Amino acid sequence: MVAVPYRLMRNVMIAAGVLYCSLLLEAVAGFPLDIHESFLSELGARDQPTSPYARALDLGAGVLLLIAAILGRPAARLNRDMAGLLISAAVFGAGTLFDSFSPMDCAPSLSEACRAAEASGQAGTALLLHEITSTMAGIGSVAMGIFAVLVLRRSGWGGVWGRLVAVLAAGVVVTQAWLGIETGLEVLTGSDLHPPGILQRVSVLLVCLMLATLLPGLRQAFLR
Repeated sequence: MVAVPYRLMRNVMIAAGVLYCSLLLEAVAGFPLDIHESFLSELGARDQPTSPYARALDLGAGVLLLIAAILGRPAARLNRDMAGLLISAAVFGAGTLFDSFSPMDCAPSLSEACRAAEASGQAGTALLLHEITSTMAGIGSVAMGIFAVLVLRRSGWGGVWGRLVAVLAAGVVVTQAWLGIETGLEVLTGSDLHPPGILQRVSVLLVCLMLATLLPGLRQAFLR
């Protein structure tokens, strides 16, 4: 049996899932953004009243993901898939943590001047840093989804919870990759991005649910 503080790690992951769910902040704030055109990260833009709250939530989620990755280190000896899952969680956590320190200066979906500055490349280093940290977090979440499915397959899927996590993880991989491809094509072609709001919000919701259910779904793998 691997000496993993399962209950503590489970609670840390549930808390990370709740904090990462910026949909809750958006609802509490009265939906200040256009949900069709905006990214949720715009809640953390420096010119938005929600900025300190959004950044605090990202900071908390990032720290908790890093803690969870450290707590689960003994389980990394089980197999490479488990090690990959924990490394992915650490990358996701680090990206989210750094994201809280590198917000955009303004919310493009709410400001014509902000959109113009972004389109002309005058948005400065703040936007570049934000894009780097967000990409890092996105890659980490996709890798988490992939490795979660691999661990579940190796451990026999883990019953109802395990199958639920597998579905959520697959949804995270598909939606995050889809969003990343669309964003990448916009950068390469210079064409306008298809309204990303709904897709990103669905993806964030799936990520939050995956984080909150991951440990119950992987209980058998962690405690065998």
